Amino acid sequence: METNEQGQKERYQEVERTLVKLVEEVEGIEDGNLKELEQKIYKGVLELGRKLLHCRINQSGEKAPGSQVGECGHEQQLVDYRTKQILTMMGKVEFKRAYYHCQVEKEQKGEEEEQKQRCPGRAPADQVWGIDQRRTTPGVQEAISYLCARLTFEEAAETFSRFLPLEMTAKQAQNLMEPVGKALAEEEEKALKALFEQAAHKHTSVQEQQELLAFKSIERLYIEMDGIMERLRRGTVEMEDSEKTRKGDVYRELKVGAIFEAERGRERSELAPEVWIDTPKQGSQRYVARRTAKGDFDQLLYGLACQSGLSQAKQVVILGDGAPWMREAGW
Repeated sequence: METNEQGQKERYQEVERTLVKLVEEVEGIEDGNLKELEQKIYKGVLELGRKLLHCRINQSGEKAPGSQVGECGHEQQLVDYRTKQILTMMGKVEFKRAYYHCQVEKEQKGEEEEQKQRCPGRAPADQVWGIDQRRTTPGVQEAISYLCARLTFEEAAETFSRFLPLEMTAKQAQNLMEPVGKALAEEEEKALKALFEQAAHKHTSVQEQQELLAFKSIERLYIEMDGIMERLRRGTVEMEDSEKTRKGDVYRELKVGAIFEAERGRERSELAPEVWIDTPKQGSQRYVARRTAKGDFDQLLYGLACQSGLSQAKQVVILGDGAPWMREAGW
């Protein structure tokens, strides 16, 4: 029977063969063909990394840690070794790891009743590598999150698939982003709650205000807000009765806000030639956007303003078109 050490040696020998083959192919490219040389090395390095990752992660997966205890409190025993496909920055990797099931004495109980007492089977190696109930590595999650924050889902998926050997669809990108957005929203809610609780119990003295202004002097802070109509696919939001009877996409209002520190620009005002027009200070722009039916966008914008130095600003300029939701918020 093949031992773990023998299997490990054979897997890494495959990595060595892949490297030798890549070197031979690189040497065979004619001088001057830089494009082919670059592409060959780029794809070869990714393939080499994929096989290297496969070797390392499977080295851990083959280790059987012995008997386990499930969430139900029953002892779990090794059933077999099962394969799981992982999506990595280098491509798809097969992860073979030990899989466990609960062992329950029947004690004259029916099979259906016995099955109800068991907790689901599990692979301890999945928890070790942080991929329990998921198939995506942190690298893929971080890369697609970065792209989705700047592009549409379709554009993010296309860009990701163009540069990495892993096909990504817009739907997959959206599914990967949903838990990230949920986690960020929860953190945002906690921060806002803490901010308003602090504000409710604190009364800033004149001396403290002067100290804050001296700590970071902001001459003028701009707070802008507006609402735009966002086009949404049918079925992604709760439909109104009038929308159910007509075809096409639906629209919902998306509230947006921008906050930035101002500095004097290079142009003068046409209405008041002696006044220079302010421009955003580089690196100070911060934004918030939310489609909310709870009417709490004012809290989100206020929280962002506090993070942007609202308490240190000598002058605050608020810009808006006077929509009812702005007036109700007290801006």
